[in-house]
Amino acid sequence: MGFYGEPNDTERESIMPRIKTQTGVAALAGALLLVMTGCDSLLEVDLPSAVTSDALDDPGTASLQVNSVAASVECAYSSFAAQASGMEDNFQRYVGVAGNYAQYPVTPGGGSCDGDAYSTEWVNPLLTAMGQGYDSWTNINAYTIPEKNQLLAKLALYNSLTLDVFGEFFCEFAINAGPKLTPNQTLDIAEGWADSAIAKINAVSPTGTFPINTQQGQVTDDLRQTVLGLRSRIRWASGDLAGAAADAAQVTDGHMAWILREEGEDRRNMVSSYQGNGGGVQAAGFLQGQVKLKTPADAYGISELGSHPVTTVAWPSPVPFTGYIDLAIDTATGRAVSDVGDPLTLATAGTIKDTRVEHAIGTTGGGPDYIIQKYTSLADDIPMINWREMRLIEAEAAGNGAAGVNLVNRVRAADGLPPVKGTYRALVELNADRFDDLIIEERRRALWLEARFWSTKILNNEKLWFPRDIGDWVNPISTNSLGGAVRMLMPTAEYEINPNLSLTDRATGCPVGQRPSSF
Repeated sequence: MGFYGEPNDTERESIMPRIKTQTGVAALAGALLLVMTGCDSLLEVDLPSAVTSDALDDPGTASLQVNSVAASVECAYSSFAAQASGMEDNFQRYVGVAGNYAQYPVTPGGGSCDGDAYSTEWVNPLLTAMGQGYDSWTNINAYTIPEKNQLLAKLALYNSLTLDVFGEFFCEFAINAGPKLTPNQTLDIAEGWADSAIAKINAVSPTGTFPINTQQGQVTDDLRQTVLGLRSRIRWASGDLAGAAADAAQVTDGHMAWILREEGEDRRNMVSSYQGNGGGVQAAGFLQGQVKLKTPADAYGISELGSHPVTTVAWPSPVPFTGYIDLAIDTATGRAVSDVGDPLTLATAGTIKDTRVEHAIGTTGGGPDYIIQKYTSLADDIPMINWREMRLIEAEAAGNGAAGVNLVNRVRAADGLPPVKGTYRALVELNADRFDDLIIEERRRALWLEARFWSTKILNNEKLWFPRDIGDWVNPISTNSLGGAVRMLMPTAEYEINPNLSLTDRATGCPVGQRPSSF
């Protein structure tokens, strides 16, 4: 099937060289390394860290192979979510005492995720998971075991999720030393894996599904809905809004799937750690107020905001759709954002607190400051699929009108918040631009710290701010660059090792307005 779903022979044969050269994972005597970070065992037994190639001929290793892919994805996704929160303007000035490593980096961190208290690495374990996922797909297909289709469905889910991350957030990608892929081409492959997952679920039961349970808890109670939710956001990211909405409609209110976390550095929730929670494991990440030009009384000053590289229009001050402190909703109309993109806060008369963006003054490495309350423990799980995103995808597809607003209100109602109503409802139903503002702000709040608003920013980057490497945080002693990423680039070695790529290919796979700067 090549680039759609199952790998062809050429793709599969190049997986192990890619793992060796591009992920830094050495193969010992031809062994397939199975990363079981934090003893993440779906078998609920102690598992070896490596399985020899001879052992892979044994169908008894099938669950182990799937579990290993899942463990690598979970480890990587936690660090990815923390880095995404930096790309979503969550951090004030610095991210802890270790530097500004989560502020718009052009390339992701390599190495092994969760290697230490300051780890931000996620690309290598994600590449490892992809390589293992392709290889295990072929291995398990060759086995004769009763649980084959269930295992393949789970494996296809994680393969799809891995490629979704690369398709949504990178300018270009390459699979197994293959040709350069644009974001949409990568997302097409991710969608193919989701299709394969659905096919395997149907082979088990055309009308039913099954859960995924692990030693750490339940990933999902309904694999079919989880895959449909993932395929919905893949289609949304690639521009197929109608297809995305069709999938989203099949995901019921309340459905969730999880990246499972536990206490301790091996499996901790990295977003919680970065934000100053977690008992001092991480130094401090301070919640960001609305981004503004520097003024004498402004604690969140930036020396220069610069302009959009395509429109050349200078960004206003304060920057629209930024700031997470004291967010509020107007009780009379349900309005949460002004007509120029400034979020309403508790300073606005007639509002109540938006409980989806909980924070409190807490102890950080820099003293008392705002820290998040969404993840109050390192053991808090991170949403993989959230039904709220499904409703908002449907709302976006419905467009400005009663149907779209009703879908937004379903999300609001679930969290006990005022619905969109009255004069504001009349406005957004008649004005497409104001309806778009509503959807953007709902995604920003309803999916806060779930690594989803970054994608919204990319697809609306003419309206939503990225530093573009112009503008530094102002500090009396030193000035730190914000970096210049919109989408990311693969690590430099990926362009150098792959015979189909060169350094001149960097940032050529995405539109000018989505490209990073300073690389």
